[in-house]
Amino acid sequence: MLLASRTDPVLALQEVTARALDPVRGAFAAAGDGISGAWSAIGEIGSLRETNERLRQQLAGAEARNAELEEAARENAELRALLGLTRSLQMDLLPVRILGRDPSNLTWEVGIDAGTDDGVRVGMPVVAAADGHGALAGSVVAAGADTATVRFLVDARSSVVAIDQQTRALGLVRGQLGGQLVMVQLRTVDRVAVGDTVVSAGLTLTDASGAPLGRSPYPKGLLIGRIQALEIDPNALTQTAFVQPAIDFVAVERLLVVLRFTQE
Repeated sequence: MLLASRTDPVLALQEVTARALDPVRGAFAAAGDGISGAWSAIGEIGSLRETNERLRQQLAGAEARNAELEEAARENAELRALLGLTRSLQMDLLPVRILGRDPSNLTWEVGIDAGTDDGVRVGMPVVAAADGHGALAGSVVAAGADTATVRFLVDARSSVVAIDQQTRALGLVRGQLGGQLVMVQLRTVDRVAVGDTVVSAGLTLTDASGAPLGRSPYPKGLLIGRIQALEIDPNALTQTAFVQPAIDFVAVERLLVVLRFTQE
């Protein structure tokens, strides 16, 4: 009985001690689970990063392929338009590609990938496609063996005798700084209007003395643009038409050099 009485308090103490240590054991167990979970989370983060990087690379590849497809589609459309012109225009045409241009747009001249070896000569007209029609782009101003320089119609040094298709009024179209066109020498009695279509006349204007006001090395009937505004000149005898170019001279990349044509 004495032994039993001494043992009971010991057992009670052990039980109390065990209960007291339960929270500590639980804390250590929880800490272990937390560490394990943290390592698992770190692993998942690394996997997510790899997945995100892979997806970003796939997206970049898809965007690059889409850009290539869009560029190919745009180029094919431009080539089809030029092919249509070679069939519709009664001219000997040489397809060329623009190699370089002045980034400042102060001078509207471009280099092309054909020269005298291909039959290109200074003074030859150059056309482009615009809304399914042949549009006057400019003329060749310099030519080497395998390259040449084309001066666009919107260059301030360019001019061409033109006609308003609706009224048959004649005028001289000149390039302006900033890539614009004006049609001058229009009589005030000519009933030209905003929206009228302007095309090359295939003529040369002269003044009262017979001196030419503009050269016309260009075929007749090539689209130039449409009148977007009119202004009476100070002399009140003539008016100036501001013409929106038919060609986007900033974006155009392919042209046709007119090697030979017959003026009607």
